[in-house]
Amino acid sequence: VYAQEQPAALIRAPGMRLLSSWMCRAHCHRLIKLSGTLGKFAPEKELVENVHGVRRTFLDVGKELKVKLTSADGDTDPVFGPDAEPTVYFIGKMLWSKGLNSLMDLMKYAEESAGLKVKVDMYGGGPNKDEASAKAVKMGLDMPFHGPIDHSELAWTHKVFVNPSLSEVLCTTVAEALAMGKFVVLPSHPSNDFFAQFPNCLPYTNKEEFVGNLYYALTHSPEPLTEEYSYALSWEAATERFAAAGSVSVAEAEAMEEALTSAEAGIDIVLPPLTTNEERRKQITKTFRRTRGRYRNFRAKLSQEIAETSLLPKELQRRLIAELDNRLDVDLDELLSSPKLRVKLSPAKLDKLLLELYNNVAQGPSGDVFRVIGGGANVGRQHQYLKRQKSKPSKMEFDISLISDANDDSTPTNLVKRALKRNFPQGKQKQKTASSLKSALSDTPPSNRIERETPKMSLRCSGVNPRPLSWNLRIVQHSSFVPYRPNPPKYSPLI
Repeated sequence: VYAQEQPAALIRAPGMRLLSSWMCRAHCHRLIKLSGTLGKFAPEKELVENVHGVRRTFLDVGKELKVKLTSADGDTDPVFGPDAEPTVYFIGKMLWSKGLNSLMDLMKYAEESAGLKVKVDMYGGGPNKDEASAKAVKMGLDMPFHGPIDHSELAWTHKVFVNPSLSEVLCTTVAEALAMGKFVVLPSHPSNDFFAQFPNCLPYTNKEEFVGNLYYALTHSPEPLTEEYSYALSWEAATERFAAAGSVSVAEAEAMEEALTSAEAGIDIVLPPLTTNEERRKQITKTFRRTRGRYRNFRAKLSQEIAETSLLPKELQRRLIAELDNRLDVDLDELLSSPKLRVKLSPAKLDKLLLELYNNVAQGPSGDVFRVIGGGANVGRQHQYLKRQKSKPSKMEFDISLISDANDDSTPTNLVKRALKRNFPQGKQKQKTASSLKSALSDTPPSNRIERETPKMSLRCSGVNPRPLSWNLRIVQHSSFVPYRPNPPKYSPLI
């Protein structure tokens, strides 16, 4: 559903559906859907069950209201009594997709057709709040927008909850309102099937039924919530329903294992209809049947000629005739309405092939295109930036040929001498040559030598094309060495 609202939805939505179906069939023993609004991914494994509950706060309010309604003063309650002042509200995200337009049209119709001009308090925040408020004023509706609020704070202030949304999977605010013992007026929709069993739930299928249900709720007291209905909305009952729905019998598990380990193991994936136009479907079916009839006549004549010829061996004649007699029996109407993709692979093998396909595509030249389609332009640009940064030459990369001096013997000994001459500490010792330093060190006993830290040194370029002195390079002209890129220390490292 959400993929259809994203960029490249034409490709993204079917792709995500197909991938979800593969994953569900490969790795799930049971799929539990909160309502029938969700699509079908593995019909043989799916169950529809409400495994959602409400807070204890709402159930406690329902129990208190039950006591109040069953008391002697229940009919005269200023909020929940049959003659009480109308108190209607809506709570939810302020989005047009939540049915705000529908709610305004229904309330306007109730006012014009039955004279029910009722104030509807709107609670909740969202990006369309200001627009919806302006439209309500323009339509002349008494519909103030109050902003976000905790639902439990409306426990004793309103009697009727109206929720016209058709975009829900399972509306938790409906469950909360029913748990508090309120009337709930909502559309007849798969997302509301679980709530239809409650006596205070008033579903409607058209505008006339909405007006009738609203009038009934305004002129009656809610039915006190029984222990059975109260428990059905609790998290304890939801957990029990979840355990029951998720259980897999031994027989079912054995049948599934046998199916997956057989030589014919595979996966059937239901695809969207190829065409929804009935006239187009009939036209395709008629053309296909005419073509198939002509092809079958051709095969029959060819089979007769093969049987009459004496040029081919008898065994080859028999095999050719048997193949030509095979017919492709296809129910074209079923194929067009609900096509299926048959993948003759085990789930584990399918996962492996899908991973290999993803790696090949993602790392190939077309990977950026699929990233833009699957993740949006931002993901594509980010990956392009990382590729450019990776392809940039590093500052430590250099050409050894630029350092070589045509008139200089770049032997390891000379390289070390140049490094000592360049990096030796400043002062009187700077004037010493590398040879005199070596002689002095060799003539001095180890006990009389000055103990100090040996400075770390490296080579810099010298010759025809020297590099800038700011480049501290470590150069080893030996085939077994590779360029080394250390973090720049206080002193450049010695070879």
